[in-house]
Amino acid sequence: MKASVIAYVYGVAAASVAALAFVYWLDPSFNSQLFVVPAALAFVAFLGAISKYRIQGSTFGEISHIPYLTAVMLYPSWSTLCAIGVGAMMAEMSKAKPFIKRTFNVAQILLAGCVAVFTYRALGGVSLQVDSSWRFLPHSAAVIVFLTVNTYSVAVAIGLAEGTGILKTWAKGSGKGFLVDVAAVFVVYAFGRAYVDWGYWGLALFCAMLVMLRFTYQSMQQLETTNEELLDLFVHTVEYRDPYTSGHSHRVKRFSRIIAREIGLTNREIEKVSRAALLHDVGKIHEIFAPILMKPGRLTPEERAIMELHPIKSAELVSKISKLQDIVPAVRHHHENWDGTGYPSGLKGKEIPLESRIIMFADTIDAMTTDRPYRKALGEAEVRAELLKWRGVQFDPQICDALLSSPNFARIFDKTDNGGVYSLTHIFDSIRKKRQRTPAVA
Repeated sequence: MKASVIAYVYGVAAASVAALAFVYWLDPSFNSQLFVVPAALAFVAFLGAISKYRIQGSTFGEISHIPYLTAVMLYPSWSTLCAIGVGAMMAEMSKAKPFIKRTFNVAQILLAGCVAVFTYRALGGVSLQVDSSWRFLPHSAAVIVFLTVNTYSVAVAIGLAEGTGILKTWAKGSGKGFLVDVAAVFVVYAFGRAYVDWGYWGLALFCAMLVMLRFTYQSMQQLETTNEELLDLFVHTVEYRDPYTSGHSHRVKRFSRIIAREIGLTNREIEKVSRAALLHDVGKIHEIFAPILMKPGRLTPEERAIMELHPIKSAELVSKISKLQDIVPAVRHHHENWDGTGYPSGLKGKEIPLESRIIMFADTIDAMTTDRPYRKALGEAEVRAELLKWRGVQFDPQICDALLSSPNFARIFDKTDNGGVYSLTHIFDSIRKKRQRTPAVA
């Protein structure tokens, strides 16, 4: 793991401490009456952080930023920031994590809070407990800078780890969610105003609403995860028929994600490609393919003609699921060649859906990098040569050039790479494992 990532984490930690000292220097005063509720909200945020829920893999969701921001609005002071820091630290200490991850998570929250407090006060914002009137500019700016610092600091860590553009990483990883989170401008003000107008009853009511929102969103995520798992189960069932392609669809999905990300597709487009890649061969479950898939030798022309029907059968199956209508063309045409010699429709060039062109690469690469009865798996140099050989014939030349010219081409041959943007958990776990296997130097 790059030393730059480790240096960056400790740099963020130093910046957060310096920022806290600066906020204290600007106004070292302390009002115990104004501090009570922000301290309680920091504890609420702690409870939210320790009850976070799994979204997918090592990605988790939580709602702790709402109480943190509300605490800032109710008392924009260094003492509130200290309470936020303590709450974040308690949340990190509640579960076993690498020290460097704990450091980063606490530091980025504290740094974001410091910038939010400074912005809020610089634009004329005061404690809602002193003046509860709506001030659009300081309220909006404080929330936006908090979210920006929070998400951008994560994007920098990922960009340094992957060697990718930081702004591009932020836009792809947080851009869509960031626009949704901007709604927190109004939620935070409403939360603070509920306390000012109704006291602790208002605070309790709003906390209950946040808990309900949290469980609603968690249920939606769990339903989506269940649907994905059912699709995976279906794909595994199909692949049991062919002893030589076990895991094929998941590898094609992984390769497709890498290629799609490399040519600059958005997260939504990458997910679309990913799902089409996973399901591109499900039509092989049809009974007409069973005896051919089990045949050990070469196929006859008649058998090959039957096998060329599988994209159509796959598309027919996928089309029966209403939520998958948008990937039907991608599944149907994943065997079309750039020069028009493919099947089932003989499409040519950009007539072929972009997703299908990506899957063509991924499908062929998996065939080349998998051991077969008649040959061993090809290495990176041999795969590169084959892609160049069939550039403009089988493959889209622009995608081919972008893939082969990228240092991320090597990711295809890394079996531990899942094809996505690395999460912070992935990055920090890699750092920990590297340290564990690095021998001590006398």
